[in-house]
Amino acid sequence: MEHSATQREYQKIWTAIKNWFLVDKVFLISFIIAIIAISLGGVTTRFFNYHVIVTVSGLMLVIGGFKETGLLQYLGQTLIKRSTTTRQLVRFTTLLTFFLAVFFTNDLTILTVLPLYLAITKEIKNRKSVYIGAALIVPACHIGSALLPQGNPHNLYLYSFYKVAAHHGGVPLTNLDFFKGTGALWILGLLILMIACQFIDNEPLVIETKVNQFNKVETSIFVVLMLLMAASVFGYVNFYLAGAIVALVVLIYRPRLFKGIDYHLLFTFIFFFLIVGNIANIHVLTDFISNTLVGPQASFLGTVIMSQFISNIAAPILISPFTPHAVSLVLGADIGGIGTIVSSMATLIAYKVIRMNARGETRGFVKYFTIVNAGFVLILTLIGLIIVTLVG
Repeated sequence: MEHSATQREYQKIWTAIKNWFLVDKVFLISFIIAIIAISLGGVTTRFFNYHVIVTVSGLMLVIGGFKETGLLQYLGQTLIKRSTTTRQLVRFTTLLTFFLAVFFTNDLTILTVLPLYLAITKEIKNRKSVYIGAALIVPACHIGSALLPQGNPHNLYLYSFYKVAAHHGGVPLTNLDFFKGTGALWILGLLILMIACQFIDNEPLVIETKVNQFNKVETSIFVVLMLLMAASVFGYVNFYLAGAIVALVVLIYRPRLFKGIDYHLLFTFIFFFLIVGNIANIHVLTDFISNTLVGPQASFLGTVIMSQFISNIAAPILISPFTPHAVSLVLGADIGGIGTIVSSMATLIAYKVIRMNARGETRGFVKYFTIVNAGFVLILTLIGLIIVTLVG
């Protein structure tokens, strides 16, 4: 009996470990490639970016804290309650997603807005408008989070990477350079989203939803911590100090938030830093990438296309050491996250939320997700080419 119980315990542990590795495919693939790279070329920390690891960890803790305050749900419920037509509901939801993603990253925004939207649209008869409204949440998330360096992990990585003069043609990336690119995409993307909302049927709508209050004291604490992390991103506060302060406050005040950190994402970064370090020693490959991604347009298109297959986290990490075109990679990763199911973690989360919350209608949602995402990635790619030609 004792032996049997021990076997069951070992089996549980093994199953938990196996599930942890299999739950995130990008993480799993990066882990396998990193093991192969280390076996062939050894461990190299040449491209390790500790700023990104520390800052992303701190931001995850802060954003997890905001989720617990109820602020995001309060904002969503307030806007939805004021919707009087289907078009207005979709427009409000799209705008909410767009602006929340600026500060709270695309992953958390989708996890907050999409389930709420699906719950309150269950009784709406015009399902086509509901499907399109849900689909618009994905591009709204990606475009909204594109504005700031801390808006998403790949922006933060590229902003930090190109602050090193040697990576950016001998001159550090300036805030003006960064915002000229992301600001143009952000404004034009918002315009396209609002145009897309006009295609939603303008039918009368009555929604009964309760507006829950949020904890103002806790919200104030996490606003201060968010400002601290933002200051560390822009170099006004040492990022180690900012990360330590956030970790200490959370450890004392909300220790359970450490469980909510996306450790898969952090390890994915580490694995790709190891992979790139070994790729940099393969001169045939680096010469091919450098010669192929010549100019801002090629770097931009290369990032968009690679993101469709290996995600918009992996693509810029792999490409960045071989091109000085920072804005091209930033916009390429932001736009490249829209498209296939593996193009970004946010897109993958959206599909999972749909499958969990809209059983029986998955096919309808997926159909319009595919159409809307394909349309947006094509339109935004054309816009991105114009932007990088002008400012890249």
